[in-house]
Amino acid sequence: MDARTFVQIVRLGRYPFLLSGFLPFAAGALLAMLRGADCTLSQFALGYAIMAASHLSVHHSNDYFDAEADRFGEPTGVSGGSGILVESPALKPFAKRFAVALMGISLLLAVLFVYRFSFPPLFLLFVVGGNLLGWFYTAPPLKLAYRGLGEITNMLTFGLLMPGMGYLVAMGWFDLSFFAFSVPFFLYGLVFITSVEMPDVEGDRLGGKPTLMVRKGCAFGFSLILLAASLATFAIAWMAMAGTFMPYLNLWPIVLISAIPLASAVWGMLAPCAGRQCLLKRVRTNIAAYFLFVGMVSGYLLLIAAWAG
Repeated sequence: MDARTFVQIVRLGRYPFLLSGFLPFAAGALLAMLRGADCTLSQFALGYAIMAASHLSVHHSNDYFDAEADRFGEPTGVSGGSGILVESPALKPFAKRFAVALMGISLLLAVLFVYRFSFPPLFLLFVVGGNLLGWFYTAPPLKLAYRGLGEITNMLTFGLLMPGMGYLVAMGWFDLSFFAFSVPFFLYGLVFITSVEMPDVEGDRLGGKPTLMVRKGCAFGFSLILLAASLATFAIAWMAMAGTFMPYLNLWPIVLISAIPLASAVWGMLAPCAGRQCLLKRVRTNIAAYFLFVGMVSGYLLLIAAWAG
């Protein structure tokens, strides 16, 4: 393997985007620990390794099954895939095989986790379901993203699978507290996927990928992002007023943190914008606001957990 091929393989993995999974995973695990879960560092690390392998598998399988559609677009760093398989089609067999191998690693690690920590079969079912959802996001015969179900799939990923994996790894089961906690994550999943679909509208249209932005347009997308971000802030504020997670978690600081993606959504809706570069600036700001939100929430939960410990 020459140096150029090695670099392309690394770029194919889009490793920086693993952060979009690690942060909600950590938030879910930290919430469980605040609720009394006894989660060791090895338990956390092995649990995340299971999810990281699955997440990387999706990066490779999506690029593989999106390769034809991606020919009509242009990678932006936040959308359009890696562009590697369009640039170097000879790597397509590798991408598919590696995606399958990563799913296998994820499942093997899950079996090891169940054996090592005496977890119930629910854990394996959750991991299998998450891997299948990621695979069939673009893979036939389901091709969820090509059947108008991409947005719902992403909401499930950001709202249930990612924070849910962290919570399940630490707690061993789900309860109503987790599902309440997941509500804003579902909504931010819609913010995220709507944002990343915007720069790809023309390419997705030509490639036969009927995303919500292809069907409704970017003006609708900015309105939807503002609605989702507003509902997320409202949901957190409502839970804060109701004392949903008291006495172990004060949600008011998280209400304040939610002002970051909300402000980004307001700016995207109200500020005049023309041209692709302006659109990309709005999209990158929305994505950065999401990362900042979930990173600050995870940091806040970590501080509380450290203080309580």
